[in-house]
Amino acid sequence: MKTMPREQLEEIILGVLDENPGLILDFHKPVARGEGGYHPPEGAESPDWCVCGKCREMPTQAERICCEREPRHCFSLLPDFTVLVLDPAVLRLARLQRRDILLLDDADEEDPHKANRHAAYRQYILWAHGRLGVGNRRVIPSCCVWAIRDKYPNPFQIYVGFVPARLV
Repeated sequence: MKTMPREQLEEIILGVLDENPGLILDFHKPVARGEGGYHPPEGAESPDWCVCGKCREMPTQAERICCEREPRHCFSLLPDFTVLVLDPAVLRLARLQRRDILLLDDADEEDPHKANRHAAYRQYILWAHGRLGVGNRRVIPSCCVWAIRDKYPNPFQIYVGFVPARLV
């Protein structure tokens, strides 16, 4: 896409918007300061708080955590992570199970990368921490977040980031 002429890209975007007019809201969705929209390039220098060497800078202090393992044992490089968190077949099954249990519709399936990203975040938490329960949230290490985002990117590189639990 980087080599495509601007006119051709605009034509494609307009065609997509004709088919899915609701997507226009994604272009106008404000991103609050410190909430997503930040996408450092793969291979960028690791921040000083990173131990594993795979982390990238994160927009908020709460998200600046590392798996704290030596580089060759980083969580994002483990075979279990690749299978349980990144594999598209596993994520599809996890989404189907979640929809079945919670009686959800297929609305999240309109954007397969977004659906896989969210399922991968849930899979990581389940794999690393077990079932947490309602309102109990954990921050995913930056190295794992970026492995997920690199595998299932948002085309506009806009991500929500960690959302703390709401007070009940």
